[in-house]
Amino acid sequence: MKTQRTDSGQGDVAAMTLVPDVLRTMAARFPDRTAVAVDGGASMTFAEWERRSNAIGRGLVGLGVLPGDRVAILVSNRDAILADITYMAAQKAGGVASPINPRLARSEVAHIFRIAQPKVVVASDELLAHVDHAVAHLDGVPPTLVRTSGATGVDWSRDIRIVGWADMERNSQVTFQVETTASDLADLLFTSGTTGLPKGVASNHENLLSIPVAPSENQASFLHAAPLGTALGTYGTIIACLRLALTNICLPSFSTSRFASLIEERRPGWLLLVPAHVQLLRESEALEGVDTSSVEIVLCGTAPMPPEAFRWLAATFSAAIVMNAYSLTEAGDSACLMSFTDSTEHPGSVGKPIAGGAVRVVDDEGNDLPPNQVGELALRIRRGKRFYFGDSEATDETWKDGWVHTGDVGYVDRDGYVYLIDRMKDMIIRGGYNVYSVEVENALHEHPAITEAAVLGVPHQILGHDVLAVVRLKEGMSLDLGSLREFLEDSLADYKQPHELIISKVPLPRTALDKVDKAALRSTLGLDPAPRL
Repeated sequence: MKTQRTDSGQGDVAAMTLVPDVLRTMAARFPDRTAVAVDGGASMTFAEWERRSNAIGRGLVGLGVLPGDRVAILVSNRDAILADITYMAAQKAGGVASPINPRLARSEVAHIFRIAQPKVVVASDELLAHVDHAVAHLDGVPPTLVRTSGATGVDWSRDIRIVGWADMERNSQVTFQVETTASDLADLLFTSGTTGLPKGVASNHENLLSIPVAPSENQASFLHAAPLGTALGTYGTIIACLRLALTNICLPSFSTSRFASLIEERRPGWLLLVPAHVQLLRESEALEGVDTSSVEIVLCGTAPMPPEAFRWLAATFSAAIVMNAYSLTEAGDSACLMSFTDSTEHPGSVGKPIAGGAVRVVDDEGNDLPPNQVGELALRIRRGKRFYFGDSEATDETWKDGWVHTGDVGYVDRDGYVYLIDRMKDMIIRGGYNVYSVEVENALHEHPAITEAAVLGVPHQILGHDVLAVVRLKEGMSLDLGSLREFLEDSLADYKQPHELIISKVPLPRTALDKVDKAALRSTLGLDPAPRL
């Protein structure tokens, strides 16, 4: 028999130990404030979010969800309200919320299902084919599927149990919470898969609430188009907006013209962008003439921001604090932030660790390195626990004594600013010299003709590997290798400069988080996989 507790939803921020405690508090303090608004779709207040997640949480228990069971959430941004309700309801049921990026391929979703072994799947109708494919490749008892609308013609002959969302919402909406502690798992998110198939990173409630945050007394909104099934979408929008009591304005997909229009229509105080969005906004000139004065904070994440793009962003949002964040799914909220003001004095840095965080630089044996020495970056986990779900060996390799070893190459200067140079797997060794692709890519982005750039290592008979640049040019521009190398003379040593150049006529392939997908790019170009160091 489950033990369940109810409460009034009152309480201060410091006393909250579970993620649903935050929602209960915000629903009590700001019941009529809009919590989520889908552009072109529905909206939901904090009080409605609390009531509906109580009902669905009770419904999940009715479907057999036990403490620790995973509830997979496979929905598009158009169903952001569904995602938010399910994420909270899973935790109210004592389960583990497991958002999945809807942009992943069917085989990747099947791989995730094999790891997560979900008890229940909540999915948008347009993604049922992904669920169908994933269930077909599962061993054991198939999960229960919660459908959001009518029939779609998908074959459910494998005896999967199907329950309607509306049926679950008719459950009692009395405050509901299965007995859960801060050390219990809260969610299971999956990496972007840039270094292989996605890995499941599990986190407990204590870890997700490790940074004290005070809600905004004045209503403000947060505009973004981040995929909700990612760490950026879950932590950077759902949890961030909940804890700050911001209105989460979610675009179903990123559009430069619509993004610009919403800045004037909704007057958001916060923006979240990835570097690819910034490049698209620059290229489209969609923000020309737009009043951006309402924007107070611009956050960027998922990949290093080219310095030129950072400068453009700060000039475009001149009234805002513009910050670039560095973290990874394995590190959660352990991150570094770099403001544009600091970037002028420390160009190329990803900033300093945020409050309570710390960064170490270690050598191959795990020994600390002094300032300005290049090694692997390790981020401190403040509180709580994170690990690879079902993979203790990989967990032991990544999390050591409260530190997550990132697999990123970088250094820390004497002022404490962190510099990300490359992913370890992307580092190129040319004639005995280390060449870091991020450093070369940043230099390439300074060229006035280049709008996208990626640097790859390719085999060389004598040097071992050489440097290949793949670039996409701005419309009407041209470029050749000789003029490019001449441009780079003052910024890069000769051995770091590209010795091969490919001009792409189409946008470079990107992952579901809009990072350049170098594995896909290699495949498209017919190159061998990245060399192992």
